[in-house]
Amino acid sequence: MQILKWTQPVNDLKLGTNHVDIWRIALDIEVDSVKRFESTLSADEVERATKFQFPKDRDRYIIAHGFLRDVLTRYLGGEPAQFKFSVNSFGRPSLKDHELEFNLSHSADFALVALTLNRKIGVDVERIRSGISAHVIARQYFSKAEVAELEALPLELRERAFFVGWTRKEAYIKAQGMGLSLGLDSFDVSITPDRPAVLRATRPNPEEAARWTLLSFPVDPRYEAAVAVDGKDLDFRFWDWE
Repeated sequence: MQILKWTQPVNDLKLGTNHVDIWRIALDIEVDSVKRFESTLSADEVERATKFQFPKDRDRYIIAHGFLRDVLTRYLGGEPAQFKFSVNSFGRPSLKDHELEFNLSHSADFALVALTLNRKIGVDVERIRSGISAHVIARQYFSKAEVAELEALPLELRERAFFVGWTRKEAYIKAQGMGLSLGLDSFDVSITPDRPAVLRATRPNPEEAARWTLLSFPVDPRYEAAVAVDGKDLDFRFWDWE
């Protein structure tokens, strides 16, 4: 089993065909860095940032999207501001006519970027929130098999299991790039905490499940995170941004 360990990135990063690189950044960085990130954003991104009601949320958005641009330069060179993203009909961004695939997720104090070559990829991070009606929400959005697995767990595990399942499902949906047009009940993931992540079933095509790798990984004790990648025998690398 691969050991999941966050390390400092090497200077000359190269993505091999089986590499999946995941980057982590804490969003509580100094003001000067926020300003530097903002200077790299597109006009559309800056406009979206201004729509946040609270300055803290605005800064987190700026950092997360500037972070994505900074990470891309480490593989592609150039300047962060140079990247032009195209967006599909479901709102998923990509680099036009490029083999590098990426996905961004942020929640509260952390953001993640996942990258690979010529593979569908999705990543999700969520802060574990106490007091939510996990069982009620799961019945609304999870598949029947996932709800049954949740109900079979001890009560003290169910809240965390909900976020384990939610991040795995979000990662897979984001990787498919179809938004919520892909029903949350059209596939089954394993949700038991501290057990291997598995895409157990996909509908209507049952053969789809066997192609994918699903992985949960640690970000912080207060968070759950997962990545979904179209492919097998992958080499995951975990980089801490500074």
